[in-house]
Amino acid sequence: MNALERALGCFLRAYQAQPALMDEQRGWSPVIALAATDADARAAVTLADGLVVTVGAAGPATLEISGELQTLCDVLELRRDPNEPYLFGELVVRGPEADFLRLDYIASQLCAR
Repeated sequence: MNALERALGCFLRAYQAQPALMDEQRGWSPVIALAATDADARAAVTLADGLVVTVGAAGPATLEISGELQTLCDVLELRRDPNEPYLFGELVVRGPEADFLRLDYIASQLCAR
C-alpha cells in the first residue's frame, strides 16, 4: 500500500464516521481517482449513493485529482483544507464541476471537525 492509498484510507474513515454527512451524499455515485505528479502513487475510490463501495481501480474515473504527493496526503489526512491548494494550482481537478464542488464540501466539512 502506498502513501496515497494510506492517506485515502484516513479520509474515508473520517467520512464514514460522519453518518449525517454521508446521508447528505445520497444519489452521488462517482469514481474518484487520485494521482501524485511527483511520485508513482495512485489511489481510487468508488462511491454508490454516497457510500464507499470499492477502494482501488474500478473503471473510468468521474473525477480525477492530481498534485504533489505531500499536498494530496495533507488534504486526505485532513491537515489541510483543499481550497487553498486548488486555488493556487497545487491540485488539478478534471471532471464535472458539480462532482468537484461536492467533494470539496465533504473535505471542508471533515477538515472543520
